[in-house]
Amino acid sequence: ELLEQTLSSLNDGFSKTSSIAEFMKLLRIAKARIALVIAIADLSGKWDLTKSTKGLSDFAETALNLSVNFLLRDGVNSGNLSHNILNDDYSTNSGYVILAMGKLGGYELNYSSDIDLIVLFDLEIVKYCGKRSPQDFFVKMTQKLVKIMSDRTADGYVFRTDLRLRPDPGATPVALSMEGAEIYYQTVGLNWERAAMIKARPIAGDIEEGHNFLER
Repeated sequence: ELLEQTLSSLNDGFSKTSSIAEFMKLLRIAKARIALVIAIADLSGKWDLTKSTKGLSDFAETALNLSVNFLLRDGVNSGNLSHNILNDDYSTNSGYVILAMGKLGGYELNYSSDIDLIVLFDLEIVKYCGKRSPQDFFVKMTQKLVKIMSDRTADGYVFRTDLRLRPDPGATPVALSMEGAEIYYQTVGLNWERAAMIKARPIAGDIEEGHNFLER
């Protein structure tokens, strides 16, 4: 019940704030409450290991979904994006997708886990109408996503966020076009990079397009 109340309060807060600082505060308070409830259920034996790690992973998924929706909403309100919005869902048909990798992809987060992500955008779907290039826009948006999740404030942080599992991380931006990622995996991608995709799953943003990418 407390888990449901916390998530409900977080969703209500998301719909009422346009301040990134206030949104970050809401996420951090929710994370502290969720972690406490899961720890009590874990230590008391009410939840087994699988349920505990899935509970932490589910919260990470919720936090990422709300964060991406928050940033896409800001992109639409600032006139940089123009895709159709239905019932405050800014993610569907946006062409911007977050893939969960590693422990998060496998619902295996523990209390100190980083979250490993790959961030992609599909230029055939994205409706970008800003003054910069789409890549520049989505790189900056992804940097804001990392800030929301991992910056330490007076209220702590949500999850440390690692984007280094993307293709050739030393030479590529933090947000990649899907076409570029596909070409990489089909040509010069290493075996371990392809193997890392075993646990990959779309977790936030345009979920349908994330599944299409993984199928291709």
